[in-house]
Amino acid sequence: MSATQTRVLLHSRKLSQTSTSTSSLPPAAQGSSSSSSRPTFHCTKALQIEARGHPLLAFPHSPRRTPIPIYNVDLSTGIATDIAYQSLRPVRGSGNSNLIRAGDSENDPICRTTYRFGPGKPPKLELCGLMAYEEEFEVVNKGFTTRAQVFRTHLGTFQWRYAGREERKAAGADNLMVLDRIVKVALEGGKQEEKRIPVARLVRNAEVRSKETKITTAGNGGRLMMNLREWEGTKGDAEQMEVLVVASCLVMLKKEVDRRRMHQAIAMTSPCYFA
Repeated sequence: MSATQTRVLLHSRKLSQTSTSTSSLPPAAQGSSSSSSRPTFHCTKALQIEARGHPLLAFPHSPRRTPIPIYNVDLSTGIATDIAYQSLRPVRGSGNSNLIRAGDSENDPICRTTYRFGPGKPPKLELCGLMAYEEEFEVVNKGFTTRAQVFRTHLGTFQWRYAGREERKAAGADNLMVLDRIVKVALEGGKQEEKRIPVARLVRNAEVRSKETKITTAGNGGRLMMNLREWEGTKGDAEQMEVLVVASCLVMLKKEVDRRRMHQAIAMTSPCYFA
């Protein structure tokens, strides 16, 4: 076992002793919806993402090449247990990363993320190994005025978005990201309506956000909750969907970090910074 894996396993034991139960979260954070206008969200799988993110007050340096451990969560207690995945970056100066299962070699990823900063360079997700698919999936901006991101796959079209105040309050979250499946529904007269079905949510608050991070930290992790019922009946689909949810969520966190670093760099070049 490598030194990195040993450190991660020790951190896993510490986390399992200090994590809080989902029973302390509001019903919406546990898997139901407080609004009758929204589809019910039933959590079938939960993970704890321990990403350090980027502080509010810091230099806009490139993030360290530190693995991001992702732990399984016992749904009955809300306690983070053993490690499920790790996200590893081969090079510090690159945003590219590999998602591997716990115990697997760094050379055997289950998903590769190609991440390049800047407009017109959408991140790409590539399933690998036994789950390999014949194409990559681009994670693209929905528009210039929103942070929402869309990716289209053989399992459906999905969108990560930041929830509004009402949803955050219902989920007991300081920050709430929601992954919706986008489905086109046919209406009378040949029209179509866009229907959103919640698939996952990343809850961040004082209880479940990554250790040693704050509400002002950009790109920090939290409790990732998933509803994979729709894909459980087809062999391999639920596994692929879980990996895509995790990998795309990490892309959203990377974008938060880059946005913070960009703002910090702009602030440092401002005349007021040197006044």
